Amino acid sequence: MGIAAAIGNDRFGQFIRDRIRAEGIDDAGLVTLHEAKTSTSIVLVETTGERRFLHLRGVSASFTGQNLDWRGGEGARIFHYASAFAMPAFDETSLEPALRRARERGCLTSLNICWDVRGRWIKTLMPALAHTDFIFPNCEEGRQLTGESEPAAIASRLRQWGVKTVVVKLGAAGCYVESPEGSFTSQGFSVQPVDTTGAGDCFAAGFLAALCRGQSLALAARFANATGAFATLGLGAADSAPTIQQLENFLRRHASKSDAPMPQ
Repeated sequence: MGIAAAIGNDRFGQFIRDRIRAEGIDDAGLVTLHEAKTSTSIVLVETTGERRFLHLRGVSASFTGQNLDWRGGEGARIFHYASAFAMPAFDETSLEPALRRARERGCLTSLNICWDVRGRWIKTLMPALAHTDFIFPNCEEGRQLTGESEPAAIASRLRQWGVKTVVVKLGAAGCYVESPEGSFTSQGFSVQPVDTTGAGDCFAAGFLAALCRGQSLALAARFANATGAFATLGLGAADSAPTIQQLENFLRRHASKSDAPMPQ
């Protein structure tokens, strides 16, 4: 597994590099940009569970497709763009060529969505959708992208525009999946959340990790639901991300729930 991203020449940048190496992730694609500080977010969690973000965009404002080093990553199975819209310079001029090239290298491609503060939404993503195998919007992100509010309508519109498989995140309710093989809803898990920061990112990671382990879409959806639910049980984004062993234990504890998706 490898990562491509930008960090600054500062203490936070070194912390990120050290943490990535400690997790056994290839950091060859981690680029140090000296003109700005490492991107940083402070999340304020209210007693109601609502969150407020203080964000320094920093080096993420400058990262583009030109910063990708395609010499690495041989044998990679999935090219995942983790936060569409978080890097404004990585727009349609970078995203479409990057996904197209990843597919040419034999990778599956995926996009996780975050909020577009510039309000461009589908104008940025549209050129890349024909090269996208998986996309992971929540309902509000899906509405901003497509103008639709129901999960099935969101998925249908995105598939019309070229996406192969759409996974609409439904929070505690689970997820809705639509692919060329059909559609289904995968039930979520009942937990008492502490902090939902990073749960959507963990959901996408869990889904893709299950695919890499040869699981079906239905089992990948269940694994993703478990990953997202587990990530809400602790404070913060990184430290709450579960290991495979923790997820397998979590799923065993919830084995009484049906593994079968609900057909649509």
